Amino acid sequence: MAAVTIKLTVGSFSAEVTGPPKYAEKKIDEFVTRFLTGARVSATESKPTVGPSKIGGKALSAAEFVKKTNPRNQWDTALLLAYFLETTRKVSSFTSAELNSLGREIKRPFTNTSDTVGKLASRGLMMSAGDKEGKRAYALTASGEQYVEAMVET
Repeated sequence: MAAVTIKLTVGSFSAEVTGPPKYAEKKIDEFVTRFLTGARVSATESKPTVGPSKIGGKALSAAEFVKKTNPRNQWDTALLLAYFLETTRKVSSFTSAELNSLGREIKRPFTNTSDTVGKLASRGLMMSAGDKEGKRAYALTASGEQYVEAMVET
């Protein structure tokens, strides 16, 4: 069974566990119980995702999805494109080059994709997800998903 990495960030508290899925979920539950008094959240709970919607049975393109949310800056655009990749194209991780390519495809090129992704990772909105085709891969964190879903809902 493949190992998973679960990262939980709440305020200044952060916990990351890597291992078999059941082990990682159990450890995150233990951290929540021990350090976040009054909060009981299970790593196995799932919430409905907002995801790019459909028009007439067809999914929105990346350009339509980004235009619909009206991002304020390149960070927002990168988060939206990452969310689009994860929810619509069902990729578990992506590289800076993939984000850069998608940015050019939607006619919103990044000035420095690696720098943007690095800053988003340092803010806890993206995290390292190992390697993909010999390049560093990333994935959205739960905080990153919540940030995008808040943009999509408004």
